[in-house]
Amino acid sequence: MSPAQPARRRSDAVANRAALLDAAERVLLRDGPAVPLEVVAREAGVGIATLYRNFADREELYAAVVHRSYELVAALAQEAEDSAAPPLDALAGFLHGLLAERHHLALPLLGAPGPLSADEADPLGSRISRSLAAVLKRGVGDGSIRPDATAADLVVTAAMLAHAQLPPDAWGRAVRRIAALVLDGLRARPDTAPLPDGLTGTELDRGMARGAGEAAAY
Repeated sequence: MSPAQPARRRSDAVANRAALLDAAERVLLRDGPAVPLEVVAREAGVGIATLYRNFADREELYAAVVHRSYELVAALAQEAEDSAAPPLDALAGFLHGLLAERHHLALPLLGAPGPLSADEADPLGSRISRSLAAVLKRGVGDGSIRPDATAADLVVTAAMLAHAQLPPDAWGRAVRRIAALVLDGLRARPDTAPLPDGLTGTELDRGMARGAGEAAAY
C-alpha cells in the first residue's frame, strides 16, 4: 500500500466530516432537530453509514454543529477584546461580524438543541461573555460606555438580531439600523436614565445552554 493512500483516506474523512457538519447546520436551521439523519447524510452527499462513522448519534452531531457556531462567535468576541479600537468600535465590529455570519449560527439562543443541563454547556459560551465584559469594562473605564450595560445585554441583542424575521434583504437593512441604535444606546451620557433589571449571569448561562423554547421557561 503506497503512503499516498492512507493520506488520501484521511483527507476524504476530513472532507466528509466537514460536509456533514455543513449539511447538519443547514438542516438544523431550516427543518429543526427532529429531521431524519438520512436527510443530513443526503445533503452532505454521503451515505448514512459515513454519518455514523463520524458521529455516534443525533446528539453528538448537533453538539458538534453548535460547538462550531460557538467557535465562530467566540472568535468574534475575542477579536473585539483584543482590538485596539475604541470600545464602542470594537463592539460594532463584533455585532457586524456576527450579523454577517448569522446564516451559520446554530445556537441554543436561536432555537438549536442544547445540552440537558447548564453544567454541560459549551465552555465557549462563558468565554464569549468574558470577552464582551472585558470590552465593556474598558469602555466604562474610559467614560465612553454607560456603566450599567452588561455582556448579557450584548449576547441577547446579538441573538435577536441574528434570528431573521423578514426576507433576507429587508432583515439585513433592519438589523443594521437596530445595531446602530443599540450601539448608540451604549454610549455614556450624563442624563441617561438607569436601565431596568436584565438577565443575571446564571440566567444567561442557562439560555446559552438550552434551546430557545426551554430558555423561555426561565
